Formats: sequence, C-alpha cells, structure tokens
Amino acid sequence: MFSGAKYVVKVHKKGLIVLPAELRRKYGIKEGSEVVLIDNKDYLIMVPRRSITELYGSAKEYGNIIDEMIREIHEERKREAGS
Repeated sequence: MFSGAKYVVKVHKKGLIVLPAELRRKYGIKEGSEVVLIDNKDYLIMVPRRSITELYGSAKEYGNIIDEMIREIHEERKREAGS
C-alpha cells in the first residue's frame, strides 16, 4: 500500500494551486519549474518534469509505486462510497 504523505490544497482563480513548501524543496520545484500532470480518469498525478527524465530507465529500483498509488486511491474511493 502507498505510504506517502497526503496533502490537501485549494484550487484558486484560474486553476492555480499552491504546493506546500516542503514538497517544493523535496522535489526541487521552483518558480518556472515544469511539472507533468497525468490524467488517469478518476485521479490526477503530478510529477516534476526533471524527475521523469532523471528516473528514466531506473524505475525498477523504486518498485511499482504508481500501481500502489492507484490501488490505494481505488480503495479509498470504495471506503468513501461505503460510508
């Protein structure tokens, strides 16, 4: 199961969001940095663009975290629907 931290941010005018400073520092996201948004029907994944390039070909050492994230999102939605 995915064990990462969960952050809730508000969407402001024109779709702007403010990323927590902790995440900006951790992933080296600065003003003007690019991120990739992945639309997977029911959820959105945001990845710093540099990470995709840097991790290309080395994803195996990180396991299958995307699949874990997807599973957790589906499980959370099922729990929320059942409440």
